[in-house]
Amino acid sequence: MKRIVFFLIFGVLILLLPAVSAKEGHMRLLAVTETDYGYNGGIADLYLEIKPGSGRVFLETFPLTKVDTQISTRFAKEIACDFADIDCGKFDFFYTITAESSIIAGPSAGAAISILTFSLIKNVDFDEDVAMTGTINSGGLIGPVGGLKAKIEAANKTGLRKVLIPIGESFEGMVNESFAKNETINESFYLGVLTDKYGIEIKEVATLDEAIFEFTGKSFREKKANLTISQDYKDTMKMLAIQLCSRSTRLKNEILNFTFKDDRIKQARENAINFSIKGKEAFGENTYYSAASYCFGANVEFNYLSFLQLNLTEEEIIEKVNELGLEIENFDRTIEDEEIMTITDLESYMVVKERLLDAYDLLNLINETIDNKNMSLRNLAYAMERINSARLWSQFFQNTGKEFDFNDEIIKNACMTKLSEVEERLQYVQLYLPQNLASTRKELGYAYKDLEESNYELCLFKASKAKANVDAILSVFGVRKNNVGNIINNKLDVVERNLVEETEKGVFPILGYSYFEYANSLKDSDPFSALLYSEYALELSNLDIYFKSAGRNGADLFGKIDKKLFVVLIIGIVLGIFVSNIIGNRKKKRSVKSKKRK
Repeated sequence: MKRIVFFLIFGVLILLLPAVSAKEGHMRLLAVTETDYGYNGGIADLYLEIKPGSGRVFLETFPLTKVDTQISTRFAKEIACDFADIDCGKFDFFYTITAESSIIAGPSAGAAISILTFSLIKNVDFDEDVAMTGTINSGGLIGPVGGLKAKIEAANKTGLRKVLIPIGESFEGMVNESFAKNETINESFYLGVLTDKYGIEIKEVATLDEAIFEFTGKSFREKKANLTISQDYKDTMKMLAIQLCSRSTRLKNEILNFTFKDDRIKQARENAINFSIKGKEAFGENTYYSAASYCFGANVEFNYLSFLQLNLTEEEIIEKVNELGLEIENFDRTIEDEEIMTITDLESYMVVKERLLDAYDLLNLINETIDNKNMSLRNLAYAMERINSARLWSQFFQNTGKEFDFNDEIIKNACMTKLSEVEERLQYVQLYLPQNLASTRKELGYAYKDLEESNYELCLFKASKAKANVDAILSVFGVRKNNVGNIINNKLDVVERNLVEETEKGVFPILGYSYFEYANSLKDSDPFSALLYSEYALELSNLDIYFKSAGRNGADLFGKIDKKLFVVLIIGIVLGIFVSNIIGNRKKKRSVKSKKRK
């Protein structure tokens, strides 16, 4: 009996060993290859093997890609794990990309990588006759890519039946000659024409969950309930808006009897009044961050006009600068003593420190431009309001929330990951859409400086904003102007879903929600600013993917028995019994023969 049990277990273990030691999957990728005559479409193969480990990500490419995809692969994996609500820290991910020739990959395979990763994590079969091209962005949003015509032609030659592309790209126009050397700058086409030509289905998708549905026929992320705004956030932001808008009224009253003759000064007064009106309207609509933003803008203008009214001398300006500099130093020491325990704490620290550093830089600028009195007074007014805003935002440190494992090393790693994501996207943008990205690189430079100075929280914040800047460019790449509104709405829908899910986990990203609210208020009057703020919201609505929390589900990728493993189990049991019976029968025969001899 013991031997039967032994062989039973042995047979099961032998057969289950490959299944429990690794998960493997394959997906075809649409790629672009470079030739002497321009860019051509090609097919690459993506392989993934998941093994027990420590959260590492490995990537091999044959041949090597022209643009490294290591960072986008890591980010795509994180997005997939977040989408599945699984902590993948106990497993290693081995990705292999093979192609017949060198491919320009960059982040354009990000969406496909996330889909394959998700399918293996969740033990879900998918249709291998479907292919996806698109970047994967924060919140699982599918971002635009280039070379669609060439990729779809390659898909047709390979026999794929369906190609998924980012939403808004059913019409593609060539924006420059470097994008496709074999096509003129003015050439454009409807991708729908290729459907008729090749009989291949081309479908637009906006989010990772839409793409996964097209691959699997299953929905994994049902629409959540309406967003419930954190009461702590609502109360704090309301108080912040009241304080800023009350200051607007007070500053306005200080300049009531002051006569302005200069047209530029008159414009400043008009701007201040307009901001005040918008702030009052936003407050009446209970959009408190928007109210606070408008009133802050009014305060800068009103305070500037107040300084003009006082007719300060250079000595008085310098004295004021020194006073404010000392105020910043004292307040900064107080902020450094704040313990970061929650995402709210982290984002509070980010926004307060950013405002203090902005004020500090402005004060230094005043010392350099003291001869320009008008500029000095404006910078002085802005610096004063940034300090005041920082003090008000520090009230968020009193809010509660889920605690995370924060330390310098963890935040540093999050910062470095975000920086790498930005660098990769910059390379990709400049490959297909060369343009002036000076402002983004400037923001990125500030982030690197913060990294060097061990200001890891600020580094993460500025890198997130820099990434948002690049993603804003990528999101409208090849998109018609009249489709920008749809892009914004898709982004805001994803942000709202993220916020709902974060709230359910006990997390309320104060910056993510604030930028979400502001983007909504701007989308009709200033769509391109709304686009940028929606990207800010995306980046800052799920920062928890970079940090560990006890509340996140632990993955048990190899502990669950799916249908395939169940079949293997049955085969193992049968084989174990069969082998045991054979051995048992042979033993009996030997025993009988032995008795006969005796």
